[in-house]
Amino acid sequence: MAQYTQICSSCGATEIVNYRQHLIKGELYWSGYANCKSCGSTIEFDGQGDLPEELKPAILLEEGEWQLVLDDQNDVVPALRVLRKRRQISLQDAKALLNDLRGTKTTLAWIQDGLRQVNT
Repeated sequence: MAQYTQICSSCGATEIVNYRQHLIKGELYWSGYANCKSCGSTIEFDGQGDLPEELKPAILLEEGEWQLVLDDQNDVVPALRVLRKRRQISLQDAKALLNDLRGTKTTLAWIQDGLRQVNT
């Protein structure tokens, strides 16, 4: 679970925010909570799809950056389909992204899961 600190919106003290990504039935989700030790305020948050940009650095720091590598050129077309569908991007953007697709371990597992579904 990744962490960062922020200012508590209730009392102004520093609070710790914990969050993570996870796959549930082939879908990518993220969730977390902030807990202020000073005032006891707790906030929970979650979402579906890729992490918001402000949450990525701590996860990348914790687990490293992962990269998708295709072993077989026959996987390029299915990979482009998966990227277009999962990232909701154009074919041109998918081609550019496929050349250097990097991200969190869970995000790449989500893309890999999509490839497995296409290839079965």
